Amino acid sequence: MNRRRQALGLNWRQVAEQAGISYETLRAIRKGEQAGGDLTRRGLERALQWETGGFEVAEAGGEPAVLAGPAAPEAPESAAAPPSDPQVEAILTILDGLPARVREEVLRRLGEQLPPGVQQGRKAS
Repeated sequence: MNRRRQALGLNWRQVAEQAGISYETLRAIRKGEQAGGDLTRRGLERALQWETGGFEVAEAGGEPAVLAGPAAPEAPESAAAPPSDPQVEAILTILDGLPARVREEVLRRLGEQLPPGVQQGRKAS
C-alpha cells in the first residue's frame, strides 16, 4: 500500500478520504489491528487504483494489478471523493465490523424504509 500511495503522490489522509473511510480506520488496517470489511477494502482499492481483489493480493505479499487506461494516473485529482461526513464514516465503520449476514440484513431493512424515489436512485447506481 505504501509504495502505491507514494507512486500516486498521496498522503495517508488523502488515501483514507478517497477510500471513503476514516484516517483512524486506515491506520488500524495498516497496523494490522483491523482487517477491514469488504466495503473498506474495495474503497482502498479505488483510492490506490488497484483492480478488484488487489487488497487481498497485497495482504498476501503480492503486487496488486493497477487499473489500466488513461484515466488511472489522473484519478487522484479528477476522482476526488466528495467531502466526507463524520456520521456517515462512523456508520460505515460500524457496518464493516458486522458479520456479512447481519450487515446485509441492516442494509435490506434500511432500503425498505427509504422513500420510493431514493430506492430507485440507489438501485440505478
